[in-house]
Amino acid sequence: MRSRLAGALGVVVLAPVIVAILGVEAAGASTCTATYQEVNSWSYQENGSWVTDNMVEISIKNTSTSIIDEWQLNWTWPGKQKVAVSLAGRMDQSGADVTVHSNGSWNPMKPNAAVQLAFIQRGASAAPAPTVTCTPVQ
Repeated sequence: MRSRLAGALGVVVLAPVIVAILGVEAAGASTCTATYQEVNSWSYQENGSWVTDNMVEISIKNTSTSIIDEWQLNWTWPGKQKVAVSLAGRMDQSGADVTVHSNGSWNPMKPNAAVQLAFIQRGASAAPAPTVTCTPVQ
């Protein structure tokens, strides 16, 4: 019984120390996450060829305890997709690589706040959906 109690006390004592250390690290670093989702798709004829467009939403969340002044998103398309129309933010594309820069309407982003941006992606559905990296810009 005594060894169980000592083991339990060891966990109780260690757990707050680990949480405190992680809390200090997290408080000093601004982090954000981004989730990519195709929400609508349509096809139409343009100059005699069928074209497919997809409405994409990206949700961005400040997961830190610090304000994020600006952020940047990056991803790589799995195929020949391209940004057709940006409905928010400044989007740059070089080949399959896409970069989105935050604009003033989202800045600053408070801790635990979330914003969404949308754009039209031209080409076949991006399957699998690309992994979007969100990076705070200081």
